[in-house]
Amino acid sequence: MQLSASWLAQWLVQGDYYSIALDDNALVLDSQVGSEVISFDDWDGSIEIHRGVLWGALELTSSDQQYCWTIHGLPWSECKPFAAFLIRTYQDWARNRVDKLDAVLPEILQRIGKFSSQPGYLRGSEHESLHTFLHQSLADTDLTPELAASFRPRSFEKISPWLEEHQDWVEEHNKTWIKQQSEKWGSWFDSFERSPLNDSQREAALINQDHNLVLAGAGTGKTSVLVARAGYLIASQQAVPEDILMLAFGRKAAEEMSERMGEKVSDRVKVATFHSLGSQIIAEVEKEKPNVAGVAIDARVRSAWIARMLIEQWNKSASASKWQRHLTQWRVPGFSKENTMEQQAENEQLQAWVWRHIELLGQSTLSKEALIEEIQNNNNPAMRPRMKSELELLWPCYQAYQQYLKSKKQIDFNSMIDVATQYVKEGKFVSPWRFIMVDEYQDISPQRLALIEALCGQKVEGKSTPTLFAVGDDWQAIYRFAGADVNLTTDFEGRFGSSHITELSTTYRFNSMIGEVANLFIQQNPSQIKKQLTSFTKQNKKAVTLLDSDLMLQDLTRLAKLYDNKETSVMILGRNNKQKPAKFEDWKAQWPQLNLKYMTCHASKGREADYVFIVDVNKGIFPSPDRETGLAAVMQPRTENYTDAEERRLFYVALTRARKHVWVCAGSHNTSSFINELIEDKYPVNNKIKRIK
Repeated sequence: MQLSASWLAQWLVQGDYYSIALDDNALVLDSQVGSEVISFDDWDGSIEIHRGVLWGALELTSSDQQYCWTIHGLPWSECKPFAAFLIRTYQDWARNRVDKLDAVLPEILQRIGKFSSQPGYLRGSEHESLHTFLHQSLADTDLTPELAASFRPRSFEKISPWLEEHQDWVEEHNKTWIKQQSEKWGSWFDSFERSPLNDSQREAALINQDHNLVLAGAGTGKTSVLVARAGYLIASQQAVPEDILMLAFGRKAAEEMSERMGEKVSDRVKVATFHSLGSQIIAEVEKEKPNVAGVAIDARVRSAWIARMLIEQWNKSASASKWQRHLTQWRVPGFSKENTMEQQAENEQLQAWVWRHIELLGQSTLSKEALIEEIQNNNNPAMRPRMKSELELLWPCYQAYQQYLKSKKQIDFNSMIDVATQYVKEGKFVSPWRFIMVDEYQDISPQRLALIEALCGQKVEGKSTPTLFAVGDDWQAIYRFAGADVNLTTDFEGRFGSSHITELSTTYRFNSMIGEVANLFIQQNPSQIKKQLTSFTKQNKKAVTLLDSDLMLQDLTRLAKLYDNKETSVMILGRNNKQKPAKFEDWKAQWPQLNLKYMTCHASKGREADYVFIVDVNKGIFPSPDRETGLAAVMQPRTENYTDAEERRLFYVALTRARKHVWVCAGSHNTSSFINELIEDKYPVNNKIKRIK
């Protein structure tokens, strides 16, 4: 059915609409320049009729009330009947949809009321679930939000804000709830540890977003937050101990955390390493504990197997030729022409090199063909021949290892995590934990994260999805060589979406002058997360000294005299074990009051002392040059462009082990780039190095 202007009226209205027609559930408007189709979804169902001198006009309004269409030059006598016909047609079309709308409105309003009135922290996944439900329910009615609102305006006063997410309201609700909980549980947080938890520690313990990252700088009390978080969940009856899983990276860390949990919270909280968790998952699915290979856990068994495997490889002419060709062009750690085959196969350096690559190949899960493709795409063309050659040497070793595991019906740690992850994804293992907590999150690898994501993503009917509570510090991410990827921390929000990041802003370890040097130094890398880390202990006297290595004994002697009748703690740190001073044992015997300890910078992570000497910070030693130029560089791709990014973090870790003072020692003729930066950029340090250029 159509209503059109006469040819004279069409000529007079020029570019305006002069014709309106009904086409199924849409209106078609014609003008001199073309046609426009308006679906019933885009029209609000009303028509205003206007009378002119000669003709009539019909005016339509969009469903969102933002736009009008006017059709001019229509025969006046037909305007009212045609408008009535269109409105009746629209009402018939809308009636069925309104009935559908009325059917779903009670549940829509009930879901909004339930979400907005719940007393706890509103999680992103719950908010998203509500948002998805609202839009899907409305879509099922075949009505646009604007059209639905025009039919049921009073209901949509409550519904419309939630269709637009209402994020500001949710954030304000959560802030209010955290403030209320902090006040309600104030005395509990005051007495839970020896010292009351500070504001940022309390906030971290309270927040219950789907994915929570607590950035815990050195000495900020991360363990207190982890334990307090578990304690609060149980005390507030949000969880029972069996709902909580606490993951640590090493056995010793897990034992310490388990002991702390037992003392402060409950011995029924599950504390595990990733490997012990993987073992438990496999045991529950397969009804027997996995048989972990001796080569994976016993150094002597591993050494004997590697020696036998290498001799077998070298006794094969094809394999021997590959090794010979490789050694004419490149060095292999520990390989010497002077050794017999048996001596060479038992060389510790060579065995360590082979074993590391076997582990990296296991972690990568890539096929040989995929690795070759990775090598071809490597951005260092000069190293591609070496990478390919190493792959030819080491792939048979990896295959021999896999065959060994298969023949013994054994499993190693890499495959243990992979198998456990798969069982969780397939639903063969149903996680009993609703709160998953991870210590030292900055050390996470993609493989371990896959297991965490599988546990957190598992949906069990009648239960909310588990939350992730990760505590770590990207400034202290120093285990790339073990498979860790700092980007999994720095890009936490981008990876997980519904997340909250809390910073623990006060360190109780090092004084403000150590903090001024260390915090400025680490943040030179723009990829590190910017944060304010304030020292609880304030002082004006400089607490970092750049010291000529020849003067180290002098300052150590002076420190020993200062503590002649009392004890203190002194840590000497080196980039590796080769930097241990030759006289260290003599010093230890001479000055027992200093409680001297030597450690590598990596080993010092998590430790502290009153005083720290960082030795041999010389060019070519600290920062250590990147030696990953072979196959390992392909399996551990560099994800950071900043020069010496990980070495800078390692130096930061070394600086922040000290409570009172740090000496950074180097030779005056060979200072490293880190020493030069501290001098030339005028950091607040005592400089006792007269550099010789």
